[in-house]
Amino acid sequence: MCRRGDIGKALLLLGDMDTKGFLPTVVTYGSIVNWLGRKGDLEKIGSLLGEMRVRGLPPNVQIYNTVVDALCKCQSATQAMAVLKQLFASGCDPDIMTFNTLISAFCREGDVQQALQLLREAIRRELEPNQVSYTPLIHAFCIRGEVMVASDLLVEMMGRGHTPDVVTFGSLIHGLVVAGQVSEALIVREKMAERRVMPDANIYNVLISGLCKKQMLPAAKNLLAEMLEQNVQPDKFVYTTLIDGFIRSENLSDARKIFEFMEEKGVCPDVVGYNAMVKGYCKFGMMNEAIMCMSSMRKVGCIPYEFTYTTLIDGYAKQGNISAALRFLCDMMKRRCKPNVVTYSSLISGYCKINDMDSAEDLFEKMQSEGLSANVIHYTIIIGSLFKKDEVIKAATYFESMLLNHCSPNEVTLHYLVNGLTNSMPCIINLTCSSTAKVNNKRALLDVFKGMVSDVLDPRISALNAIIFSLCRHNMLEKALNLKDEMAKKGYTPDPVTFLSLLYGFCSVGKPSNWRVILPNEFQQDEFEIIFRYKTLFDQHVVKSASLEVYRVLQLCAKEFQFIQPAD
Repeated sequence: MCRRGDIGKALLLLGDMDTKGFLPTVVTYGSIVNWLGRKGDLEKIGSLLGEMRVRGLPPNVQIYNTVVDALCKCQSATQAMAVLKQLFASGCDPDIMTFNTLISAFCREGDVQQALQLLREAIRRELEPNQVSYTPLIHAFCIRGEVMVASDLLVEMMGRGHTPDVVTFGSLIHGLVVAGQVSEALIVREKMAERRVMPDANIYNVLISGLCKKQMLPAAKNLLAEMLEQNVQPDKFVYTTLIDGFIRSENLSDARKIFEFMEEKGVCPDVVGYNAMVKGYCKFGMMNEAIMCMSSMRKVGCIPYEFTYTTLIDGYAKQGNISAALRFLCDMMKRRCKPNVVTYSSLISGYCKINDMDSAEDLFEKMQSEGLSANVIHYTIIIGSLFKKDEVIKAATYFESMLLNHCSPNEVTLHYLVNGLTNSMPCIINLTCSSTAKVNNKRALLDVFKGMVSDVLDPRISALNAIIFSLCRHNMLEKALNLKDEMAKKGYTPDPVTFLSLLYGFCSVGKPSNWRVILPNEFQQDEFEIIFRYKTLFDQHVVKSASLEVYRVLQLCAKEFQFIQPAD
């Protein structure tokens, strides 16, 4: 009855045995517990174990294994461990299956150290671990990036006379590829061949994906050929991975060949495969081919979505063909595909490319009104383009808005800012900057930069210091410190103004005592006077509490170096 899955009748029959003078045995209970375990019915299992104890029938290791397995699947490995302790206490010795079940469960739950301890405990009890013992551990350590531990376990397993199977090798290969060690993964594949263990489709998929990410495309292509020779049929994932890899390496010709070969082999590309080709055509400016590819996509029932449209919009925007880009935007919206931040960045970039800054700024505002937050790419495109047009006040305003919205500038943003400020220096010097208590903080970057270059300080160092001060005003101290380090690497020595800018940063995040960390050297009196002169300018753009805290630290500094503090 248990074999037929009729547990209800089996339980009724078990109940009838007493009335008919038959006593159930451990084997009888074991059969029913086994099927209840498969169903995960822990309540009934508990009831039957209680009956067994009343009858003086101690459960055997097979019954305990069933309970451990059911607990691992339905509850947790930790609760299953409690059963293992009961097993020890009852004098019933666990077998390797008991340990294997727990090792696998702890590995699934991410507690690999507990799983490893169980393996060691099994060996200590003179049980012989097998492939099932080692494979989950190898896989789990690989996922954690501890590939050397996984490799050692594989060697240990082979040392015990167990030949790794395709699953064990696959786990190690997957882990090596995830860890970026693709060459080592290929060596493991060679070891598989030596042991006459043939890779399956999953192993080939992982290796080809890893090779493509490393731009090792000839090797990836060779693996595809090997797959076909071994009659291991590549799926659309393998083909799409190769297509995308060739496109990323700007080899559209081979990408096209793989796409056509895929179709010849009867493997129908999915939306991801078509999108990869659309991206390739757009990357090379072949917009007609990209549109034809999208048409083919529709014919086979693959529906273009946001990524497809955004790729086409970006392709046209890069060519400065905004009217075509907008046509696809309209089509996209008609088909209920919502533009995303990437769609908007492509269009904003396209407008900037044709010097239509009004439309770019309008679109920037529209994007935010649609509930999408501007990111570093949007701000960087706008800031760079405004500086090119000498619209320095607008560029500075966007930078201020960027920082207010907690959007951290990247290397490209900083490059545009430094070059923009230095190249626009004559224009900035002629600006009427704030000098009253009511300061327009949107122009803090320009006010500070103008103040420094008007004193004939180095324009690039002045630009970097103005940016560092702006970052510190907005509590972006870590970014400011990174910029100071980059500044030094490029040969621009941090000066007293850099120290002052960072001091505002430390005070704004409540770490004024860290001022010694940024002290470039022992200041001279004239450098200290420079700091106080610029403090007056900087104070116009910070809250009073920060100004007072900086003043307090500078007093300590003056006392330590025995400087004469300049009169206010």
